Amino acid sequence: MQATITLLRGQHEEIARAIGDLVALFDKSYAEAAPLLGVVRTRIAQVITKHLKTEDDLLLTPLREKRLMASIPGCEAIVIETRELRLTYSRHIGIWTARAIEERWSEYVVATRQLNQRLTALCDQKMQSFYPVVLRSILFDPVPTSRMTA
Repeated sequence: MQATITLLRGQHEEIARAIGDLVALFDKSYAEAAPLLGVVRTRIAQVITKHLKTEDDLLLTPLREKRLMASIPGCEAIVIETRELRLTYSRHIGIWTARAIEERWSEYVVATRQLNQRLTALCDQKMQSFYPVVLRSILFDPVPTSRMTA
């Protein structure tokens, strides 16, 4: 359990560092930030994608297989928020093309800060109250025979 928590925490820290790299660009003019912007945005997408796959493989798939999703308070809300945030992020990338960012840099900064705050809050919530409960459920659930055959 601790190894999984450590892995997930490490991925959250990697996401936070990638976001920090983007936020550092916000203090610059667009002309100064532009050469690094694509690389930083791509890095954020990569670390988030990697993390979501890890979450699915280590947490959500076992929860579904053991039919435990409904037994964990707040689980559905976390899954929904994660899905909504993923969709919002995809829309954000679609809206904020290189051209749109160049033309409306200050608006991009505001919109991206808001999205990053939402992402950070979700990561914090997962670390503090979701992952420990999910892992205990996965690792210690005896999987009653009635659920196995249902």
